[in-house]
Amino acid sequence: MSPSSDSHEEEVMEEAAEVAAEEESEAPAGGVEIEVEEDVEAEVVNISQGGAANVKAEKVYVEQGGIGQAEAKFIDVQDGGIGIAQGENITLTDGGIGIVAAENVKMSDGVAVFVAANNIEGEDVTIVIDAKAAVIFALVLGAVSSVFKVLTRKRG
Repeated sequence: MSPSSDSHEEEVMEEAAEVAAEEESEAPAGGVEIEVEEDVEAEVVNISQGGAANVKAEKVYVEQGGIGQAEAKFIDVQDGGIGIAQGENITLTDGGIGIVAAENVKMSDGVAVFVAANNIEGEDVTIVIDAKAAVIFALVLGAVSSVFKVLTRKRG
């Protein structure tokens, strides 16, 4: 590559950056700026097309966004996801949650890996492991482990 092609490539990159900046400044008034926050603590948290690592609030609303860990009395997720959600009432529509611990969980077109709740309801829901399945799995794993230890123990 010659030095002139390097400078030409730099000019093209600068022009592309200027065009992108102009288009961004001309965005309509209803445009959404995507932000990611580390820790959020508030009475009510609304996340729309953004994200947060940790959220602690009374009410959390997520639309097309994500949270690493959320703790609230009420959590409502639409088209988004949460890694770990803990609360009294959790509603999930068209999204996913890794681990859920709640009194009441209502899901529609959602996926959850582990759910521990007193009441679970919804339609088109995939729950990989619920609390009952986890207890059964632990009991079976413990029994198999005990039998394996007995069978493999060396006699001295």
